[in-house]
Amino acid sequence: MGDALKAFQSVLLMREDIRSLKEASLEQSERLTKLAEAHAALRDRVSRLEGIIEGAAMASGRAASPRIEG
Repeated sequence: MGDALKAFQSVLLMREDIRSLKEASLEQSERLTKLAEAHAALRDRVSRLEGIIEGAAMASGRAASPRIEG
């Protein structure tokens, strides 16, 4: 009977561990989604700034500096 109770306790502890891992995984997924959104917003801002710089360079007759690729 003792072994059965230990096995049941182990199953309950594993179940709790799995639940905790699932919650942590969901939190990480949400953080990754926010990071991807921030990255896209930053990329858009850099692109706009590059356009402004290139436009100013063209207006002044200078060659534009190379674009950031990546």
